[in-house]
Amino acid sequence: MTSLILCEGKTDAIFLSYYLEKVCEWTHKFNRTRIPKGFDVKANKSGGESVEWYHKNDNFLVVCAVGSKDKFTGFVKHKIIPAMLNSTMFSKIALVTDRDDRSIESICQSVQNMFSTVVSSIKNNSWTENIYHTGTPGREASVEFLLLAIPMDKEGALETLLIDSIASHEYDKPIVEKSKAYIADVEPLATKYIGKTRLKLKALLGVIWATQCPEMIFSFIDEQIRSVKWEDSKILTECFSELIKI
Repeated sequence: MTSLILCEGKTDAIFLSYYLEKVCEWTHKFNRTRIPKGFDVKANKSGGESVEWYHKNDNFLVVCAVGSKDKFTGFVKHKIIPAMLNSTMFSKIALVTDRDDRSIESICQSVQNMFSTVVSSIKNNSWTENIYHTGTPGREASVEFLLLAIPMDKEGALETLLIDSIASHEYDKPIVEKSKAYIADVEPLATKYIGKTRLKLKALLGVIWATQCPEMIFSFIDEQIRSVKWEDSKILTECFSELIKI
């Protein structure tokens, strides 16, 4: 069985990969000659894309970062739909996206539009089974689909979820609150750098991490993410309760 996770950027892909490795025991390093045929997609790294394969027993998982939420449509149209029509290789597909300030209804409609040729039923945080016609006349295939807009209960992004997870610890909660106050104070002086909500969130998470792990401030983002035991977070366990079924 081969499953697919689509997410916005590389940071999302790194985090989701780490979480699934820890919680579901997916393995990243393996003989690439074992990768199933039918989805030979090369990542456009300059465009922020990444394509990474994982395996568990005889099952495979590919995690794709598309570059940004505005690039989902093109990635799906040119790289995912053709693979589904020609090889029917994906039994499960999950699309993970930041909720930002959008309604769940509008996100569902947008995802429905981009997958319209193969997916007819989409729900947030719930797997739905879909039957679609392949590129071979008279042949049908099925795929389970999951939309996960995060966070589930309010506006925000993956950074919001991580910040909430950190703040759930008694010792770290005041650090998060003070970091929020700092970002609020400095924002009027730094609109060139953090003039957008998503950039303020990233800056806030950066300030929190710089306080928690000052020795890692110059480390790459993947090292910072892997330094935290996110798998122990009740907030993340609840949010990803459906995704881990992939």
